[in-house]
Parts: sequence; C-alpha cells; structure tokens
Amino acid sequence: MKHVFAAAALLLGLVAPASAQPTDGLQLVDYTDEFAQVWDTTAALPDAERTAKFKADFAKILPGFYDHKRLRGATEAKYDERLLQGLKAYPEQREGIARVSKEFAALMAPAQASFEREFGQMTGYPPVLLVNSLGEFDGGTRTLNGKSYLMFGADMIDKLYKTTPIQPFFHHELFHLYHGRTFEECEPIWCNLWSEGLAVHVAKTLNPDASDASLLLTFPVPLRDAVEKDRRGAICSVVAKLDSTKDEDYPPLFQGRPNSGAPFPPRYGYYVGYLVAKDLGRTRSLKQLAALKAAEVKPLIEASLRGMADCPPRPGERG
Repeated sequence: MKHVFAAAALLLGLVAPASAQPTDGLQLVDYTDEFAQVWDTTAALPDAERTAKFKADFAKILPGFYDHKRLRGATEAKYDERLLQGLKAYPEQREGIARVSKEFAALMAPAQASFEREFGQMTGYPPVLLVNSLGEFDGGTRTLNGKSYLMFGADMIDKLYKTTPIQPFFHHELFHLYHGRTFEECEPIWCNLWSEGLAVHVAKTLNPDASDASLLLTFPVPLRDAVEKDRRGAICSVVAKLDSTKDEDYPPLFQGRPNSGAPFPPRYGYYVGYLVAKDLGRTRSLKQLAALKAAEVKPLIEASLRGMADCPPRPGERG
C-alpha cells in the first residue's frame, strides 16, 4: 500500500515520506519527521544561511509549503523572519509535535467515521498532510502547485487540544475538504465568511454538546462574548466588507494576529459566519447547506445578516 501511495504522491508533485499511512478513503501523509531531519541538518548554520538551506531542502520534500508565495500579502523577508523564529522555537515544541504525530491517525479515525455517517465516504481526495505549520494553523485547506490539500498543523494541535475535545475540530476541517467539491474558493470576504461559518455550524451540529472552546470560538479570546456585546456593530462591520478583496480586510476577521485599535477581536468573522449558517440552517439540512452554490448563497448571506441587524447601505447601494 505504501508503494502505491508513493507513486501517487510523486504524480502529485510530492515526495511521500516513510510515515505515509493509508486510511479508509483518505491518505494521511506525515511530514513532521522530515521537518525534524531537515532541522537537524541545518541547525549549525548561521541564521541567514539556515533559512535558505532549510527552504531549499524542504522544497524537495513538500514543494511550495515553506514559501512566502503561498501566503496572502507576505514578502520573502517577512516570511524568512517568521521561518527563523519557528526554527528557533522548535526544540521546545519537538516533543509535543512528536506526540501529535504518533496519535494523529487514531485521533482522527472516529471523527472521520462519524462525519462519513452524515456526508458519505470520503473518497477520491488528495492526501491529507500533517506538518509543522510554524504557528500558522491547526488545520485548513492550502493550495500547493495548483492543488488544494487539507493540512493539519501538529504544532498548533499540540498547543490547542491537549485538554480540549478534538472531534469537533476534525469535523470542521473534514467539512472544508468535502465542501470544496461544491463551493469553489473565491476572494471576497463573504466567501470565507460562508466557508468558515458553515464549518463551525457543521461541527456544532455533529457535536451538540461542544463548547465554544472545542469549536475554537475562544481563540484568541471568547468571540461570542465580544460580538454579542455589540452584535449590530459586529454584523454591520462585516456587511460593509462583504465584497472586499483587500488584503488588509481579511486578517481582522479570520486570522489570529492582534487587531490593534479595532473594536472587535481577531477571528470574529468565524462567529458572525456561524450565526449566518445557523440562521440558514433553520430551514435546511447540513447537506442542503453544503450543496449551495456561490450564486445561490451570496444573497442569502446578506439577507441573513441584515435580518439580524439594521445595517446602513453599502457603498453603491441605494438607501
């Protein structure tokens, strides 16, 4: 089975490490050992040489991942600075990443089984990748060489899920993989609002007792409390940017970096998106929500938001 997968991985432009594991319908490829090996071989180099050598060596293993071109709005200099910080932080994270690597397949298996009971077997997808994300993500879809992969960050999983139930998180990320077949990625804010909000709604529906912490609605601060203190303000701030494709409008809603001087905390778009998906889910099943095309769902999103808050017209709209 490993031999068959190795051939498939080479066709995809990846090099399958020894830790490639077949699962029912999905292939899991673990690159954390390869990270450790490249880290060890570059550890004695000066900082500037080390980042260049690390990127070049890992590009032979997982092309395009440790590369600034993959990240929206990133420059090579800023990315190299972040990479170097990640390399220097690795010794303290190494044991935790190894733990996640060892336990990952067993942790994911029951979540995959319960997800498939709702949505059907996961077949025909690219391999699922386990990496050291350098603090970028616990999970999510990422594009490498024109192909979309579901990736998990062993470093962030170790940080966030030592005591928090992990099944809702797996359901969230598996849904992104599933949803990608019916809902094409797009640039405007409303697209990510729908994708992320619906994934949270799916995780909550499949895990009715899930806490906000296990839905990752408390990172970096409790999002529900922050939004509900000024629900109209939060919703209307999203409505105003629904069609935006500006790089600066995306991070405050969906990334964990600090929102300096902003009235709402980082990632508050996840909770606002969840409110929309929950609202639309009152009259639709999870499969029906997942099947909505972009042209169908866009007006539904705005109508839902405006139904929750009396927001002023957007630029170009009539009052």
